[in-house]
Amino acid sequence: MTVFAAALSALALAVTPVSVGPVSVGPVSVGPVSVTSVSQTAAARPAAPGVSPAAVIAWLTTQGLTAGALQNDQGRQFVRVDADGLAWLLFFQSCENGLCSDVQFTTGVSNAAVTPEVINGWNRNRRFLKAIYETPEGTNPPSAVVQYDVLLNGSGPEQLADHLSIWRGLLPEFARLTTGAAAAAAPAPAPAN
Repeated sequence: MTVFAAALSALALAVTPVSVGPVSVGPVSVGPVSVTSVSQTAAARPAAPGVSPAAVIAWLTTQGLTAGALQNDQGRQFVRVDADGLAWLLFFQSCENGLCSDVQFTTGVSNAAVTPEVINGWNRNRRFLKAIYETPEGTNPPSAVVQYDVLLNGSGPEQLADHLSIWRGLLPEFARLTTGAAAAAAPAPAPAN
């Protein structure tokens, strides 16, 4: 079953025939008309797609990541995450009634190893994570931002599992490419006493 077919079947549409008396359109008059009305039953409505930022933060910690507190910068909600020796931000976007229907994984790097050729090569050879080259200003070195946008169509943070795996799999590659150094390994868990 395709995603589209699954979405349609999840709508639980009810078809109700409705009879309407004579219809008049301008000078033309038509006899009785039968119309089929489609209505969605309130009880069968699927949960609104999206995630609660608080639920995502809690879920990230269950995945062994260090997630900071929810922050807000000019109306944009995000959380800082530390994992695998790298830090990144997870932005919550298109939020309504406490649920956000898309998220953006993002991080940046600034150093001389960042060149337009390196960033163009990354974008040409890799899917999912896309990078943007930023020219140096003044004494600042060149920099790049890498992002991964995710549209959510389910409910709950578990729908982020595959996307988190893609991000965590490709981000160390980006770090090595743009810094010339290997990403630090994640610290080993403390032994149980």
